[in-house]
Amino acid sequence: MAEQLTPRPQSGFQAAIEDLTDGLSRLVRQHFDLARAEVRQEATEMSLFARAAAICVGLFLVGYALLLVAIILTAAWLGGVGPMAITAIILALAHLGGAAIAYWRLDIHKKQSDLSLPQTTEELQRNKKWIKEIRENSSPKLTAENS
Repeated sequence: MAEQLTPRPQSGFQAAIEDLTDGLSRLVRQHFDLARAEVRQEATEMSLFARAAAICVGLFLVGYALLLVAIILTAAWLGGVGPMAITAIILALAHLGGAAIAYWRLDIHKKQSDLSLPQTTEELQRNKKWIKEIRENSSPKLTAENS
């Protein structure tokens, strides 16, 4: 019969080092998994918003272009070329002002939005604190004289 190999029992120090490295690698893996999940969730939400915004903007632009053409043609029909030009200038200035206000509001919103992966950041802070506590409470402390 074939002899089964049994693993040798590891020394306390070697087992502790292997447990520590396994724990740290598992911790790092979990952090990457958490960050990946958060990024995936944020990307999904942003893509849904971008698609909806693109559809709405497209519909809005078509309707708005038709409205502007109707206003300018009405001004031409009622008063001729002069009022048509004045109407076009007023509409252009109104659009430039509206675009400036929209850009300003989007800029404020962008500055207020938080895309810093809050769960991952919080988890990393807790783990740093935990590792610091382990390091401070570990015994015996090795010095150059002991080794």
